[in-house]
Amino acid sequence: MTQNQQQCESSSGRPRDCEARYARLKRRPWAVTTAVVAAGAVVLGVTAIASAHDGHPTARVAARSIDSDKAKVPGEQAYGNLQRHHVLGPVDYSGGPTPPVGGPHHPTWQNANGDVYDRPLRNEHAVHSLEHGVVWVTYAENAPRSVVNAFRKKVEGVPYRMMSPVPGQGAPVKLTAWGRQLAVTSADDPRVDQFFDAYVQGPQAPEPEGPVTGGRATP
Repeated sequence: MTQNQQQCESSSGRPRDCEARYARLKRRPWAVTTAVVAAGAVVLGVTAIASAHDGHPTARVAARSIDSDKAKVPGEQAYGNLQRHHVLGPVDYSGGPTPPVGGPHHPTWQNANGDVYDRPLRNEHAVHSLEHGVVWVTYAENAPRSVVNAFRKKVEGVPYRMMSPVPGQGAPVKLTAWGRQLAVTSADDPRVDQFFDAYVQGPQAPEPEGPVTGGRATP
């Protein structure tokens, strides 16, 4: 007999009642422990379900249409119904403009923190940057060097802008945003700054706050 049982009987004088009370006390820690474990399992289960549902932000992609009737800069071309799903292999962009303005793309974006590249980019990475609100300046092989240098000054070191050559694009220089494209011949064209103002992290971008560093750093 334990000390607790002896004290109980000496105070109540009823051994049977004390035995029942002692049995209940003996079971209680196990009941509490079981309840705590069950509650923890529920919390973990809910957390696991929520985590599985949320996923990584870059994995949650969906189609979004761009209204072609809401072009903001004179002379620009607008494109709608652009897909956004991620692919690891090459994408055939031949059915659209050059360079592409959107569509399926690689999960890794091209760095566009004012980066100026001297070689053509892989389109799949560049398109992902457009999705993040980047304006991509591209120039043809025959573009005058003075024009290229003038655009470099507008791009270099400025976040959400990048620049690269695109052979055979059909115009000396093009400015491209998600679902938008403008062909120009000079950096002095007032539409150039209008395009930057309208579309750098603009409302056309599905993910205008997406990162422009930490992605692909080379062509």
